[in-house]
Amino acid sequence: MQKNFTYLLKNKIIIVADIAGLVTEYRPVYQKSIKVSKGIDNVLEFEVKNHDQKPISLLNYTPKFVAYDENKVMVLEKDGAVLDDVVEKSVSTTQSEAGTTLEFTSTTGIAVGQRVTGTYIKDKTLVSAISGNTVTLNKSTSSAVASGTDITFQTLIKKGAFTITITENDLLNIDSQYLSYAVYLADANNTKTLVYTNTDFTSNHNIYVDDNTFPGPADTYSVSAFTDQYTEAINAQPALNGNTALHTAAVYTDSYVGDVKVQATLDNQITSDSNWSDVATLSFDGTETEPKPVNFNGVFNYIRFYASADPTNLISKILVRN
Repeated sequence: MQKNFTYLLKNKIIIVADIAGLVTEYRPVYQKSIKVSKGIDNVLEFEVKNHDQKPISLLNYTPKFVAYDENKVMVLEKDGAVLDDVVEKSVSTTQSEAGTTLEFTSTTGIAVGQRVTGTYIKDKTLVSAISGNTVTLNKSTSSAVASGTDITFQTLIKKGAFTITITENDLLNIDSQYLSYAVYLADANNTKTLVYTNTDFTSNHNIYVDDNTFPGPADTYSVSAFTDQYTEAINAQPALNGNTALHTAAVYTDSYVGDVKVQATLDNQITSDSNWSDVATLSFDGTETEPKPVNFNGVFNYIRFYASADPTNLISKILVRN
């Protein structure tokens, strides 16, 4: 028995935001390049840190991601989905004395396990329970907390974290290549704060678009010329197809009235004596505003299309994928 291992890993990148000014530096040896695969959605997770490698809150920020090809043409622009669950609440009832419970007008956004910070809140205080508008802490406050005092709740592992989803469709028309990307934070006034991929102030880095994992569909063949109402013979790729080979065609018309027949042959070479058989027929009444598709199965050597009426200027093209 052959035993193989696969790994489910997060594509996580650490980036540095210059918000409070750089004082001390922790310099990583390198920053990894990102690889994304065509044919599937790719989720990238970023964690924003300060100069001391401490995660910073993304409250009131929208992360932005842009990527450029080798010609410096922007090919991707995405907004990040913030994972940071930071929420600020004002105490609604003054504590009579130091204790482990706080009252708020609403506990929406507060969750058990979140870190709690604020006036008279001890270090490493966590939410241990929630009941109605009452939050119970695992540590007593150091003094009575007054009404109106702002208290911050946040899950530490989500602090400064956001994701960028690069969808299958985003990469559909991007060839396999290295792109450069940059990330910045935009506030409510659209003021931009650049972030760096390392503490050497490198503001852009590499992302590789890979087409080997999911090579994708074969190229589409386009035919537009008719001779005596027949198109040229198109190779049906018999070596690449099994017994249930699926072929797809789409006919683009403009007020064409008549039939378009798909014809196929098993002959190895096309001559004037080749035997052609009808395998599918499309009918048009001239009112079509969208291309009309047709699917058909079979292992053929060549296919062609026949127009029952004069197609000149009425059939613009036929796209075929075997």
